[in-house]
Amino acid sequence: MPQALTAPRLRELKALLEARRQALQAQMAQNRANLAPAENTAGSVSQDENGRLSNQTREVDAALTALDAQELARIDRALDEMADGSYGDCEECGRPIPFERLKVEPMTRHCVPCKEKLEQRAARA
Repeated sequence: MPQALTAPRLRELKALLEARRQALQAQMAQNRANLAPAENTAGSVSQDENGRLSNQTREVDAALTALDAQELARIDRALDEMADGSYGDCEECGRPIPFERLKVEPMTRHCVPCKEKLEQRAARA
């Protein structure tokens, strides 16, 4: 049975979450920059530059930004749970999530057996 997380392991997981958060924020900023219309030196939007990104590319950047925002919310939730001491327990069964699983996916809310059950239920629905 997994043990509760030690302080050094919590610090390691927090560092992983914060690094991923920083990378996501940079990626989201780049996606937003890609979505913004380009401006020429006169300050007006050039038709050529504005048209250089196809609608498809814009849709992809918008979708990626939305996915990144969802992941960012999961990271923030995990960091909040670390701060209040509720981090690392399975939301479904209440048992501690193994450190090895948290290291791979530090914002998870479920142990592997519970996650598999949830995915099986979702597949049947």
